[in-house]
Amino acid sequence: MTTVETTVFSDGEKGGNPCPLIFDHGNLSTNQMLQITKYFGFESVFISESSMEDITYKFRYFVPNHEMEMCVHATIAGATFLAKHGLVKENKIQIETLLGIINIKLNQNINDSILVTVNQFPPEFVQNNPSKEEVAKCLNTNMENIDTTDFPIQSVSTSRPKLIVPIINDEQLHALKPNFNDLWALCTRYGTTGFYPFSLQTKNQNYDFEARQFPNNAGYNEDPATGVAACALGAYLTKYSKKNDLNNKGIIIGQGKAMNKPSKIMVKTSRINNVTTTEVSGYAGIFDEKDLPTSVYRN
Repeated sequence: MTTVETTVFSDGEKGGNPCPLIFDHGNLSTNQMLQITKYFGFESVFISESSMEDITYKFRYFVPNHEMEMCVHATIAGATFLAKHGLVKENKIQIETLLGIINIKLNQNINDSILVTVNQFPPEFVQNNPSKEEVAKCLNTNMENIDTTDFPIQSVSTSRPKLIVPIINDEQLHALKPNFNDLWALCTRYGTTGFYPFSLQTKNQNYDFEARQFPNNAGYNEDPATGVAACALGAYLTKYSKKNDLNNKGIIIGQGKAMNKPSKIMVKTSRINNVTTTEVSGYAGIFDEKDLPTSVYRN
């Protein structure tokens, strides 16, 4: 079996989020897909033919500990792979996921790179959220480093819920060293899939905001780039920002600095005639194909 190495949302040679890709996996069981993902230690995407009418491909997403309904960076990796191998001809495609049908746009640039835009869902703003004291304890930081003057602590979902936490500046953001057992327990208690603290002030002129993602018991502690969380943050900022009207404007989120994997995620929330749409855009690098030992996924 062949796997493809990809990296998504990279902001430089060493940045981005890795995503192993397995195409046309045939008769792999769910348990075998999980075994393969544990072997790699990263979110992985498995692409097969869809049984749905008018849908060609089905994407399944895994982290080392479980399957996920949606993963944006894996979707970007998969769509880029399909386009570069001539397996899709249109610039607008649909894929089947556990979450439902996802719409994707492909824009090929003159340098042969492909900007992939993944549509997400109208945002949902959860009303039952943890207190500042609970969150500060989990993040192992002082309460004054969490500034809720204009921005609340709130779980937001455009596909999967993420707890958005406003941190006073990027220094305090990158200094966070969470108590992960407490963080995972709080995520489970409040039904969110991870913490997404972001900086209210950043010194990096290439980003509008910086953030970090601590997923709930995924098999690793931190993500260098998270499209699902960045999209939720974009919807949150569009709703709560008092200084700027962010409706229908692209927002650039920087992530991964604390892991030495700088990443850049582009998000946009648009509200027109009481209909809200959200989307995430980024690039994927498609690298080597490697044979996977059968011992990795043998039942």
